[in-house]
Amino acid sequence: MEAEKPDVILAREIKDKLRKKMGPIFERYDLNVEELIRPLQWRPLVLIIGNYSSGKSTFINELLGTQIQRTGQAPTDDSFTILTAPAPGEKEGEVPGATVVNDESLPFESLRKFGDALISHLVLKRINSPILQDLALVDTPGMLDSVTEKDRGYDYLGVVGELARMADLVILMFDPHKAGTIKETYKAIRATLPEAAGEDRVIYVLNRIDECENIADLVRSYGTLCWNLSQMTGRKDIPRIYLTFSPSAGKKVPAGFEIWLSEREELKKNVSKAPQLRLNHILQEVDRVLRELLLKAEALKSFQEAFKKKFWTVFKTTTLIGILAFFFTDVLMKLIFNYPQTPFISALLNGHITFENLLWPIVGILAVFGLSSLYVQRILFPNHVKYCIENPDKLVVLDTDYLRDIWERVRGNVIELLSKQARKQLWISHKKNIQKIKEFLKQDLARFYEKVRTGWS
Repeated sequence: MEAEKPDVILAREIKDKLRKKMGPIFERYDLNVEELIRPLQWRPLVLIIGNYSSGKSTFINELLGTQIQRTGQAPTDDSFTILTAPAPGEKEGEVPGATVVNDESLPFESLRKFGDALISHLVLKRINSPILQDLALVDTPGMLDSVTEKDRGYDYLGVVGELARMADLVILMFDPHKAGTIKETYKAIRATLPEAAGEDRVIYVLNRIDECENIADLVRSYGTLCWNLSQMTGRKDIPRIYLTFSPSAGKKVPAGFEIWLSEREELKKNVSKAPQLRLNHILQEVDRVLRELLLKAEALKSFQEAFKKKFWTVFKTTTLIGILAFFFTDVLMKLIFNYPQTPFISALLNGHITFENLLWPIVGILAVFGLSSLYVQRILFPNHVKYCIENPDKLVVLDTDYLRDIWERVRGNVIELLSKQARKQLWISHKKNIQKIKEFLKQDLARFYEKVRTGWS
C-alpha cells in the first residue's frame, strides 16, 4: 500500500483539531466548522483565468502533456472546466455540472447559487495525468469586453470569485495584444480577486510574448500591462509579471526571447507547489475566520457584561426595596385598611409570629420582585439590545487598522445575532470561548504553520 503523503497527513490533523476544539464553539455562534475545512476534503485547486486569447488552454495542455483543452485565437470554450485525476475505482471521462455541484465529496456545492445557466456551463473531466494526482486545474471561459450577466446568463465574475476563494493558486493570463484592456479583467482585478483571494495567491502572466515582433514590441506591451495593472490595483508597486510563451515544436524562438524560457518552467513549478500552497491557504483562512470569531465573541461578551452590570444594579435596588416591602407592606395595609390586626414587626417584637403575620410581607416582597422582573424583561433588556444594535461599534475596542478591517467583516453578523438571538447570547460563556480561541491561535495554529514551514515534518 502506498504511504500517505505528508501534506495529506497534516491536512487530516488540521481537520481533526478544528472539529474537536473549534467545532462546538462554532455552533454556539451559528457557524459550521465543516465549511471551513471543506477545502481540505479535496485536492489543491489551481484556477486559471484570462481573456479568451491569453493561452490558458495551451498552458493547461502543456502541463498535462496531452491535448485536452481546445485552443485557438477566438473563443473556443464557454465552460468552466475542472480537470482532475480519477479517484480509485473511478473511470476517466466527463461529469456534468449538475452532478458536480451535488456531489458532497467535491467542494463545489456553493456554485449552485449561480443557477442552471452556470451549471450547464460547468463540467468536470477526469484524466489520468501525473500532475492531476496531486492537484486539480480549473480552466475558465475567456474574459470579454462589454459583457453583462444577461449576455452570459449567469454572474461570470461571481463564479470566478467563488472559485478564487477555493483556489490555492490563481493564474491570471494576459496576451500582448490586449494587455489588461478587457473590461471583465479590470473588474476581476479591481474587485473580485481582492475580495476572494490574498495577493500571495495571484500570479500575473504576460503570455504568448513570442508573438511580439521584437524586444521593443515586447517592452511596449509590458509597459502597457504595468500601467493598466497600476490603475486596476490602485498600487504604485507592481506585482511580479511572468513573461512566458509556449515553445511549440518546430517553431523557432524569436531572437533574444530565449531568456524567458526559464520563466515558463518557473511558472510550472509554482503550479506543482499547490499542495503546500493549499496548506498555507487553509491556515490563513483558519487564522482569518478565528480572528473574526474572536472579535465577534468579544463584542458579544461586552454586550453580555454590560447587561449583567445593569441587571445587578436593578437587582440590588430590588433587594433593598424588597426588604422594605417585607417589613412595611402590612404596616401600610393597616394604615389604609386597618388590616392585619398585628403587623409583622409587632409580632416579631412580641415573639409570637403566625402565618397571618407573614402573609402580607411575603406578598409585598413577591410583588416587588415580580414588578422588577417585568421591568427587566419588558424594558431594561429590550432597550439594552436596541442600544447595542444601534451602536455596535461601542462593543469593541478598535485600536488598530487590522481590527477595524476585521470588524467591518463581522459587524453585520453581530447585529444579526443580537437581533435574533439576544437572549441566547446572555447564557453563552463568551469569556471561556475567547480563551479557547486564543489558545488555538497561539498554540495549535502556530504549530501547524511551523510544520508547513519546515516541510510537514
